[in-house]
Amino acid sequence: MKKYFLHNGTESSGPFSFDELRAMNITKTTPVWFEGMEKWKYAKDVEELYELVAVTPPPFQVEEKSIPQPTQTTQTTSNATFLGLSKNTFITVIVVIVVASTIAINIIQNNRSEELEAKNKKTEIENRQFLLQQKEIEEQKKLIEEQQLAEEERNARDKKQAAIDRISEIESEMAVIKDNLDTAKEKLAKASNFKVLRTSNEKSEEIKKIQLEIESFEKELEDLEAEQNRLNLELDKIN
Repeated sequence: MKKYFLHNGTESSGPFSFDELRAMNITKTTPVWFEGMEKWKYAKDVEELYELVAVTPPPFQVEEKSIPQPTQTTQTTSNATFLGLSKNTFITVIVVIVVASTIAINIIQNNRSEELEAKNKKTEIENRQFLLQQKEIEEQKKLIEEQQLAEEERNARDKKQAAIDRISEIESEMAVIKDNLDTAKEKLAKASNFKVLRTSNEKSEEIKKIQLEIESFEKELEDLEAEQNRLNLELDKIN
């Protein structure tokens, strides 16, 4: 069975059977190729595909015919009347219409002017209220910032005073510990040199106990000095 290929101008598709081509509604200018052809041909140039090519009717044209022009007839109009009205009546009607139209236009323009003026006043009031609200918001923000600044300054003062008080306490504690340390060192010297009737183990235990006290005092002094240095650094930052 012969198989046909189609081309859309970009790529080919197929193969298709004759019945498949029938369902695809190809046109006269659809490129077609099948085995045995040297090159692509339009469907209209392939005899066996005539019956499949969609028939395109010619553009519709209307035959122009001369339309007889109506015969102009001269009608005699009375100079005394216009649209069935006398000349004076007609003029009066025209004047009334013009005056009424002018009045109506003036009324419409006045109404529009009043509406525009009312809108402008409303907008002006809204703008004034908006400015007042903005001013209140700015004042509230300023007040909040001042309160925050005052709170920060108060906290800084409290922190500074607390650091000063703690440094004073540390100095007092360090003085007491130094006294205790000096006393412990004196006790250690006496315990090492004091000769009484006691065993060497008792002497070693006493010396060891005093040394532990000395180490404890020295550790306390070291911790207090570290805390004192940290507080001094905080004071430098606050100042």
